Amino acid sequence: MKDLLKDNKVVLVLILILGFGLRLWNLNKPEGLWNDEYITYSISMLQFPFDFFEGIKSNCHAPLHYFYLKLWMMIFKNSDFMLRLSSLIPNFLGCLVMYFVGKNYFTKDNSTKIGLACALISAISSFLIYFSQEVRIYSMIFLLSSLILLYSLKMYENPSKKNAGWLTLFSVLLILEHTIGFVYVLFNAFGLMAFRQKQKGKKKGEDDIYIPIVAGLVLCLPVIPFLFRIFAHPTYFSQWWSPFNWSKICFYFTDLFSPILKNITNSPVNFYNQIINNNSINIGFVLFALLPSLIALILIIKSNIDSKKVNKYLLSVFLATFLTVLIAAIAGKIVFLTKYLTELYPILILMAAIGWAQLNSQNHRVILSTIYIFATLFFIIVSHTSPIRLVRPEGQRLPVVAMGEMNLKENDKILFMYYPPSHFSKYLNLEKYVCYSFDKYNFPYVLNKGTTYDAFKTGYEDYRVFF
Repeated sequence: MKDLLKDNKVVLVLILILGFGLRLWNLNKPEGLWNDEYITYSISMLQFPFDFFEGIKSNCHAPLHYFYLKLWMMIFKNSDFMLRLSSLIPNFLGCLVMYFVGKNYFTKDNSTKIGLACALISAISSFLIYFSQEVRIYSMIFLLSSLILLYSLKMYENPSKKNAGWLTLFSVLLILEHTIGFVYVLFNAFGLMAFRQKQKGKKKGEDDIYIPIVAGLVLCLPVIPFLFRIFAHPTYFSQWWSPFNWSKICFYFTDLFSPILKNITNSPVNFYNQIINNNSINIGFVLFALLPSLIALILIIKSNIDSKKVNKYLLSVFLATFLTVLIAAIAGKIVFLTKYLTELYPILILMAAIGWAQLNSQNHRVILSTIYIFATLFFIIVSHTSPIRLVRPEGQRLPVVAMGEMNLKENDKILFMYYPPSHFSKYLNLEKYVCYSFDKYNFPYVLNKGTTYDAFKTGYEDYRVFF
């Protein structure tokens, strides 16, 4: 067995099996699709082409994923399991791509070791596992940004028309997949060009380095009106539901490198209070969130101390993209959530893997990797708040299950508050009932109540007119 594990291909296969198993576990969520998933699904279900394009125009997200999901449903139908599998597959493929990212890092002795480390970090990542089980854009963003990183490294070492073509293709796909993907694409192209120019001598194909940035800029032009409409519109990228606080930066790193996810939709206000609460140390948060994240951050820092020029290129792309989104969040133009910076995750994974491979002592590598792997897998397998067990609180199968216990009769009247009846039609035939609904943003004010809570508190009298 020991000799078998020395075979790098065997180790990679075992890592991929582990990653696939963790993603497949509890894939068919009992709570069903939650609001954001349902919006993605419902737009993809619209009749092509006119209704479909109108649905895309009405949403704030880039269009590519709706095309992908529509094609997926044409082949695999639209059960919850198959819809979630549409995210699992690109997420899983991203783990494999990260192996090749590490393999293409420029070191003679450690490239395979770095590749396996990249694959392992990706395979057991709670952040990736969570979004592999959600019908959203983020798994595809991870796959595309991993491919961009892979071909950026290839272009850095060997600028050629072939590598430039693949880099350009994946960069354009990312722009079409994620509304703010253009920020990462442009900074990556500028960084690649700037750091490559500083190298001495001119190799064959050197001019091909300009192809991705020129092509990227040209291909970005058609989406400028779309981006302007989104960022200028007062209801898109508004901070009203999640004001910025500096703790979100800390939660960004714990989300990426620990099994505890806090900044998926809205993080706690104070990071310190997660560590020390009521004058007592939160041992669970320290062991399972803080410790793995600190290990990863130490390795990332180590990879950038006395590092190669390629590391400086990667760090510059990360900082430029991160700070741009951070400034936009502080200005109230975008909510600062971990998932909105998914593009940067492959860079951080690679840096952590490089830092680990650069440790001089094998004992240090074994100790740190053992702590990181054990803390992550133990939490994922045991905890009721692990990414595979986290319940989507607005799962839209749950009200349908509740209605099933009410012995509803034909022509009974149902009042839907917050979400419209159409959000539940996937799980319940509502045609035989009389349905009313309030828009989720307006119903407390329609009733002249100050808060949602008041609307529920006096609902018996307030809603009598409807019944």
